[in-house]
Formats: sequence, structure tokens, C-alpha cells
Amino acid sequence: MKPPGLVVASCIAALVYVGVLATQTPPPPMQAIEPFSLPERPVALTEDMVTRFLYGFAPVAAKVREIDGRGEAAQRTAALDQTAAKYGFSSFADWMNTTNTIMVTYHWATNPDPRLEVEKAIEAIPAMSNLNDQEKADMISGLKAGLARVESAKPMPENLAIVQRHLRTLKPFYELWAPPGQ
Repeated sequence: MKPPGLVVASCIAALVYVGVLATQTPPPPMQAIEPFSLPERPVALTEDMVTRFLYGFAPVAAKVREIDGRGEAAQRTAALDQTAAKYGFSSFADWMNTTNTIMVTYHWATNPDPRLEVEKAIEAIPAMSNLNDQEKADMISGLKAGLARVESAKPMPENLAIVQRHLRTLKPFYELWAPPGQ
């Protein structure tokens, strides 16, 4: 198991890497959980929302796999909206915002001090002999930008309290969002 600091730094580095890739490659296949994604707009969580997320995850994920790349975008959206609605979400976008809010909140609940962890990671970069000076500077810059994004996504205390009651149950979903080893 990685130390929490390495997980935080890995998550931030992955956010930066995903941001760079998004400008260079075609979109990846649809997923029920987009790794390291922040919510478009954070959701004020309730116990009921977390429960609906847990019960709805398998059917929504199955629908995502079923329709990936098939039909028109509007048809895929309608099918996903319909599946999400079965679990009380207004749309698939609402489901994704809730999912990402839960994942970010879980991350903060289990890694409450990202600044300290990123500072440790930044301190280690100059000693990385496999990187040239520009790569080191880019990595440091990316970590700082990623930290700013993560800090701006700090969840509301009410969301933390709700998610903390579900840490054990949410862990497998979090591992889809922040895959171990990345």
C-alpha cells in the first residue's frame, strides 16, 4: 500500500497528465467513474444520495458499457439519463456530479492535508536523475497547479461527515476513481 502522501501526489500528477492528454488524444471510452475527475459543481450530499449511488452504481456502469460507442450521442444520453433516474438522479450528469463529489470527499476524508503531501513530492523532484531540468520544472508546475485544483475542491464539512460514515463501503468505488498504482 502506498503512503497517503504518494497517493495524493499521484492523484494530482494524474489530474495534470489527464489534462494534457485531453488536448492531445481522442476521448477515451465512456466510464461510470472517470478517474481523478472533479465535479462540475459540487453537490450537497445526503445519506439518501450516497445510498442511491451505491445501489445504482452497477446498473449505471452496465448501461455505460452497453451503449459505449453505439447510436447517436442524444440516444446514449437519453439511455443514461433513464438509468440514472431509476435511482433518483435527475440525469446522468447529475449522477456523475454526485459520484465525483463523493469521490473527492472520500479523498479528502482519507487524505486531509494535500498541501503537505505535494510539498514532499516537490522536494523529491530535484533528486530525480531520470528527468532533465525542463521535465522537473514541468512536473513541479503541474503539481502546484493540480494542488490548486484539489484545494479548490475541498468538500463541505457536511459532505465529509456523511462520507466518513461510509468509508468502508465507498473504498472499492474510490479505487476506481483513484486506481492504486497510479
